[in-house]
Amino acid sequence: MAWYVLRRLLQMIPVFLGATLLIYAMVFLIPGDPIEALAGEKPLTPAVEAQLRARYHLDEPFFTQYLFYLKGILTFDFGTAYSGRPVRDELARAFPITIKLAVMAVFIEGVFGIVFGLIAGLRKGKLFDSTMLVASLVIIAVPVFVVGYLAQFLFGVKWGIAPTTVGGNASFTELLLPAFVLGSLSFAYVLRLTRNSVAENMSADYVRTATAKGLRRRRVVTVHILRNSMIPVVTFLGADLGALIGGAIVTEGIFNIPGVGGTLYQAIQRVEPPTVVSFVTVLVVIFLLANLIVDLLYAALDPRIRYA
Repeated sequence: MAWYVLRRLLQMIPVFLGATLLIYAMVFLIPGDPIEALAGEKPLTPAVEAQLRARYHLDEPFFTQYLFYLKGILTFDFGTAYSGRPVRDELARAFPITIKLAVMAVFIEGVFGIVFGLIAGLRKGKLFDSTMLVASLVIIAVPVFVVGYLAQFLFGVKWGIAPTTVGGNASFTELLLPAFVLGSLSFAYVLRLTRNSVAENMSADYVRTATAKGLRRRRVVTVHILRNSMIPVVTFLGADLGALIGGAIVTEGIFNIPGVGGTLYQAIQRVEPPTVVSFVTVLVVIFLLANLIVDLLYAALDPRIRYA
């Protein structure tokens, strides 16, 4: 297992380098001059402009700028935004809020999606199964921003059950409704994945053998059916964690959450490559680690899988 983890970590190095290079190149090609955007309407003197370009290595070729940035990443020095604030402070402020929101969303979609999907799969073709299939299709068809504004109006404005906006502390109560909104689409996919996998495994030979041996229904469902049905669901949840962190821009905008989405959007508008690339690089690392954890969970879910 240790060798497998080491091999997977080594495989992540070229992925990390390629992803950061591609991200840096895309940000580099964004139209506009960041120094002019920083100056605003008041023009800078040639001496000040040259000093700023030298400070942020904007007078260097593209690959030289990338190597300077890569050196800073490897030494945990994310540089300074053009506004003068350290990017590390922006990361420390925004990422804990978004990670908390994404983890809550994954927990909600995982628990409710697996429970409802299991019941639907065990009752395939019955009323509950048909209801869940129709409901999941409706959720998938409705855009997230529509669900967000509707939930904000009903639960926040009309009924007063939940706060309509999130403060700077981003408490559990304030993030509960945004987490439901953020995880609503993935909940539908988890439900359908679990339902289809459970329904397929119910007719498997090992399930019929376990039933013929006289095992209790609960043990057959939990140990044999559910455990083997979780592999595609775990794969989706692991990949979805990184996707939720990166895709929380809409939800954070609706509920005014001071997280990664709002900060990243403002940095793109200001044409700040250090901030944009640093945030996206952290997202890449989170996504890679989430996939590593998913690979390791395969061995716990399926005893037939062995890593040499």
